[in-house]
Amino acid sequence: MENERIKNEEIDQEKPPILSSWKRLYTVVLLNLALLIVLFYLFTKVFD
Repeated sequence: MENERIKNEEIDQEKPPILSSWKRLYTVVLLNLALLIVLFYLFTKVFD
């Protein structure tokens, strides 16, 4: 039981593969999504 608790704590403290925190990684992903939405919107307006 103790080993399971330690493993869960290690998983909770795991760092993301890039950047230094999960908050920064999620921010980059959301900004990327927003940028793609704007670019696709502009693309459809230009070629409409």
